[in-house]
Amino acid sequence: MIAPAVQAHGPAAALPARPAAACCRQHATWPRSQAFAASQAAPAARQPRIVASASSSTAVSPVEAAPSLKIPTNLNTIPHARETRRWFYSDLTAGVMRALEAGETRVIARSTFPELNTDFDVYRVGTLLEAVRELATALADQGKRVRVCVQQPLGQGVFAGTPLSLNGVSHILRQMDWGDCVDQISFGAVAAEEVNDEADVFVLIAPQNIVGHSILPFLQEMTAAAGAAGKQMILINPKLGDIQSAGGVMSIRGRQERMDFVDTYTTAYHFRLLYKGVTMFPIMGALRHSYGGPWEVFRRVQLGPGEEEYRLIGSFDQEPKPPAITDAFRAAWAADKA
Repeated sequence: MIAPAVQAHGPAAALPARPAAACCRQHATWPRSQAFAASQAAPAARQPRIVASASSSTAVSPVEAAPSLKIPTNLNTIPHARETRRWFYSDLTAGVMRALEAGETRVIARSTFPELNTDFDVYRVGTLLEAVRELATALADQGKRVRVCVQQPLGQGVFAGTPLSLNGVSHILRQMDWGDCVDQISFGAVAAEEVNDEADVFVLIAPQNIVGHSILPFLQEMTAAAGAAGKQMILINPKLGDIQSAGGVMSIRGRQERMDFVDTYTTAYHFRLLYKGVTMFPIMGALRHSYGGPWEVFRRVQLGPGEEEYRLIGSFDQEPKPPAITDAFRAAWAADKA
């Protein structure tokens, strides 16, 4: 079972200082080099995969085995090992960098392994900020000026509020060690006024609605301003779904327009664990997508005591719906019995 993490809410202790020379390093060659592939230890051949459409469970012939993606294991062990966190930081960064190099200007990166899942009591804001630092410094290494943005309190007076998962994050960002890239990184809020000639890329940390107030009007204005200025926008772990509120806020009226706006962002990276039913245990597998590649379903296979691996069992051209994911697992279980 998932054990509670001692530092689940201790971000200061979770952010070790970076060596001064470690900031601007090999990231400048991210999309063209094999740095990311080399970081995956001992790659093996992937299992043949089932290719299907996201809306259909009909399998077609398996494709040839491809180089393995070695997903970290034992993800129910909390806190995660430093190597596990680094793998996810690198994987997210690689997907975003490919999307930006392909010309995308509005991208979403979503990674919700246990330490980044706000639905878990082991959520660790320090892990989120380390991931943001990895991405921001990679962008800075390419000569871009980066503004890291955290949404401002929504509402007025005593009714102003900030999501609990973002409480204090703006202050923590300014206390972090940004190494040699510090002059290329600035901080701000979610507002059109933040878009100016002092930044080329905007990284927004977990923008989200709260009861009674929506972040979407501010995000829409900022996105429009960034588009007019030719700037790139990156949303990290956004939660932009409606939250039931009084006073007509986030009501049915205007919902389609809000959904259409969110859809203008391209998914550059996605990783989430798959569980059985509505519980968060056991881990059945994972769903992963990195820009330029398919949506891949992995099955967690127990090899022995404390030993497991993730095996590719399905590949889709777009994000698969739950029935398609279930069919991929059923096909894998049937193959085991054959």
